[in-house]
Amino acid sequence: MKLLSPLKIGPIEVKNRVVSTAHSAFTDFFQPGATGERYMAYQERRAEGGCGLIILTAMHVHHTSQIPTHYVYEERDIAGKFQQISERLHRHGAKVISQLFHFGVQFKSDARDDLSPLWGFSGTASLEGEASHEMTDAEIEEVIDAFAKTASIAVKNGIDGVELHGAHGYLIQQSFSPFANRRTDRWGEYLYFAKTLAKRVRAAIGPDKVMGFRISIDDFLRPQDGGVGHEQLCQIAADMMATGLFDYLNHSEGKGGADYARAVGSYRHPMGEWLPLTRSLRQAVGGEVPLIGVGKIVTADHAEQALQAGDCDLVGMTRAQISDPDLVRKVMTGQQHRIRVCTGANQGCIDRTSTLPITCIHNPEVGEENRFKALDIPIAKSKKVLVIGGGPAGMKAAEIAARRGHDVTLADAGNRLGGRLNLLEKVGDASNLLAAISWVEQELSILKVKVLPQTLVDEAFVRVFKPDAIVVATGARPSIELDVENDASIPVISSDDAVQGLFDGNKFDMKGTRALLVDRRANYETALVVEALVRQGSRVTVITPFMHFGVNIGFTHLTDYLRLLPEWKVEVHATTALQRIEGGQVCFRNGFSGAETLAEFDFIVAGVHAKPRNELVQRLSALAPTKTAGDVVAPRSALEAFREGDRCGRTV
Repeated sequence: MKLLSPLKIGPIEVKNRVVSTAHSAFTDFFQPGATGERYMAYQERRAEGGCGLIILTAMHVHHTSQIPTHYVYEERDIAGKFQQISERLHRHGAKVISQLFHFGVQFKSDARDDLSPLWGFSGTASLEGEASHEMTDAEIEEVIDAFAKTASIAVKNGIDGVELHGAHGYLIQQSFSPFANRRTDRWGEYLYFAKTLAKRVRAAIGPDKVMGFRISIDDFLRPQDGGVGHEQLCQIAADMMATGLFDYLNHSEGKGGADYARAVGSYRHPMGEWLPLTRSLRQAVGGEVPLIGVGKIVTADHAEQALQAGDCDLVGMTRAQISDPDLVRKVMTGQQHRIRVCTGANQGCIDRTSTLPITCIHNPEVGEENRFKALDIPIAKSKKVLVIGGGPAGMKAAEIAARRGHDVTLADAGNRLGGRLNLLEKVGDASNLLAAISWVEQELSILKVKVLPQTLVDEAFVRVFKPDAIVVATGARPSIELDVENDASIPVISSDDAVQGLFDGNKFDMKGTRALLVDRRANYETALVVEALVRQGSRVTVITPFMHFGVNIGFTHLTDYLRLLPEWKVEVHATTALQRIEGGQVCFRNGFSGAETLAEFDFIVAGVHAKPRNELVQRLSALAPTKTAGDVVAPRSALEAFREGDRCGRTV
């Protein structure tokens, strides 16, 4: 299998072709004074699982590249951390690269300690609308020196090499893009900055360390707007590789901002979406150096196909290894069918990166590696565990408890596992999330968990069963409570019924109907209800008290929805609340202007939170030690449900 074969990258050899590319995770690793332990444990877990090459979170080289949760290193502090992380990753046979970058004219400057402005080549405005400072000749030299110094610090402290980040619209990409560089001096010449930078960094690290380059292979920008385009970007990559300074080439897509929703596509985007562009990039470079292919490559088979087809020489499987850090190990040991495949949810990883530490919708271990290891101590005695409820929380609790050696029975009132997540079968691409359910169900079978479908659990059942421990994961029941004057002249249905096309338990044809969704959650669930209504042919209006649609949705999904809602002809009224339902009309009011609108609809969907099914909890607690997980605790999403179930399974 080519995926598992070694490869020379300049002066080093990687043991396999699997790469974890740089991604924003636990950026406090670079914060002076912080231990960085959480990040080191996270990356070591991927190395332990067999990853061949790990490229660390992008490292800011200069104080003029800083935003909230991103830190500029202090030399003595980062030297010790680099020594530690390189030793820990090397211990497992992984090679480690530090990615270096500067934001340039990206984001905003208001988080900087001294409120220094954005630095760029031509005083252009950022995507956020902030003006920038046009760097002087001396300031450009200062930034180049900072790259070289940072590279030197990395390789002197155990890191195998560095990668220059020339993608995502950051400073290096800005240097060769008309939208950001309109200079007429030497720094405006074709690739002058990029090549000068590369020469300086290579001189700083020497010939026995690796230097790579990352480029966007499409900037998604029209030439009249200052874009370069795929073909020219391929030529830029070829010209950079022709310098002989680089040992490998990596790529991504876009110029930052909303483009991340395409570069790191959710389940709405096809797997391997960018491999055709990877192939043409490889042709342009002519095999000069090894090429890393990226773009939602989440299965070992898909990665192997890309390698065998000659699209690339290594495969970026970053989200795949967030989802399952043992991906390589499982391939090596014939356990490929047990790989926990990334669903493309994005909710736990990239959609949290701007302000929050990452996690994973169905791998709660992410970011908790040390805490979970502490909990994974051998159990003193196997317990008879009863898990009540077969949704994500209950399934995960049963899996983890069984994995730890307990005798587990899972009882569910329904005829299939998955709970309310099964409703996603009706919502197109989002049904990919059901892969998380399928994987746990498979593990329950392998772990010999006894599953009792169509089983109602009450006190009598538990008294007969006599468990040593109970996990209640009974979920929540949908609600239609709108708490407004309502003469019942317009039917009101729950989100669950809307997705299924049900009214009073009966199927009805939504085609051509007018639906009002009263959105008081602004989260993933509400957005998926909109999608389900549209798919069933309803014309949808959304009213929400929040500032805009989807304020509680991650930015990659929100970007998709802001594109899709106009296509679906969905009408959104933000900062708007429902007032009353009367005489076949709905009255809603704008919270700022006070203006009221009367409109007619065929039905109303109550986009409100469900009600926990918690009636059993207190009564069962008197019979055996009882824990709760999922919507029975507080109705939220599958991400929280899986995590709470995991926690119960580890501590039962």
